[in-house]
Amino acid sequence: MLRALALSVVLAMGSVSAQVEMQNGTKYFQPHFFFDALNFRSDSAGSRIDLFLQIPYRELQFVKDNSEYLAAYQVCLQMVDNAGNPALQKTWDETAACTSFDETQSNTIVSSTQRHFIIPPGIYTLQLSVTDSETDKAYVANRTFDARDYSYSGVSLSDIMLLRSSLATSGKHTIVPNIEGNVISNWSTFPIFYEIYFPESVDSVLTTTEVFGERSKIAYRYSEWMRKSENTSKVFVGVPKDSLQMGFYRLNVSLRNSADEHGQILASSSRFFSIHFPELPLSVTDLDKASEELMYIATSKEIDSIRSAPDMFTKEKRFIQFWQRYNPNPSSDRNPYMEEYYNRVAYANLHFSTHFPGWKSDMGMVYILLGPPSGVDRHPFELDSKPYEIWYYYQKNRHFTFLDATGFGDYRLLNPTEGGYAPPSGSDFFGN
Repeated sequence: MLRALALSVVLAMGSVSAQVEMQNGTKYFQPHFFFDALNFRSDSAGSRIDLFLQIPYRELQFVKDNSEYLAAYQVCLQMVDNAGNPALQKTWDETAACTSFDETQSNTIVSSTQRHFIIPPGIYTLQLSVTDSETDKAYVANRTFDARDYSYSGVSLSDIMLLRSSLATSGKHTIVPNIEGNVISNWSTFPIFYEIYFPESVDSVLTTTEVFGERSKIAYRYSEWMRKSENTSKVFVGVPKDSLQMGFYRLNVSLRNSADEHGQILASSSRFFSIHFPELPLSVTDLDKASEELMYIATSKEIDSIRSAPDMFTKEKRFIQFWQRYNPNPSSDRNPYMEEYYNRVAYANLHFSTHFPGWKSDMGMVYILLGPPSGVDRHPFELDSKPYEIWYYYQKNRHFTFLDATGFGDYRLLNPTEGGYAPPSGSDFFGN
């Protein structure tokens, strides 16, 4: 009974007006669109930019036309140099079509486009905007773009392209770029592609591929000699990821003319990538921690089942299966209840952490289960009492008093049964 009550409270996501810093929780929004801009040598004067764009169908406004659903949007690319002078401005129209309403709400079905442009070498600010033709709603993204000068006589390197797939047939490669930069897959490696540009005076280079994790710790390094077959060498490499956990990484490729790892670097290129299951909220970067954070709505048996999974993919499957039972739209690839729960966990960790994570605190527990309070009555400097706060949930006819008995910001719930609610005494609190 208590478990069902807690779940109904957690999953009731009506709007609640809160006060002061409790007003807005931590939110991790999915990008409205994904793009990648990569630099390669041009066959003509200048430097080449290859632009790839993907926008999920859920971000477009589809209109039914007979048996089809149609959407249209406009893409605008602008590039300015360091002095603020415009270097490139291009605008074009795109369309998308599908046959069912469910597809129009999908986060995984995307509309894709790519373009190639030639610009002078230099450092630019790139701005890409996507405007829905039906609603006029616009989304904008910016990034810095380095257009290399490939005209000098030394060996040089293109940007690194992440690949979703690569198929070699009769000596030719068919590639599908990975625009999102997320390399999660069942494969033990993920493919990358780059080009090496050899001058006449150089016939081989030592290529070193490195992956750096948190705090620039090296997670992978591999070197091999690359011999020139022609002036432009197209390189396809599989980077192992079995030892990489969920998170963000930097991939680096460097070229040297000797096996000395401290020798002169002739050219280098870097980019970032992530390992993250697309079904999970962006705030979830560790499935073991995320499973432990289910303590308030899951049994210890359910949590242990997720944490004891033999591999990351099985663990993610069990995690999603747990949350699927609380998905208001099981056919959707998004689960708003799961997203809200972990937004609250993230907020609790940001605001209520002391000598242990904020989600484990009494304030964190109440916030995760009930969300932001309708009102907060603070008493930080009372002469005759220790600091305390009262959280009011008017719509639920509840209030909670937290006392800082130590003076170090560790607020504990006073009178746990106050308002008809008791905190969990362990991971089995809600029972079966």
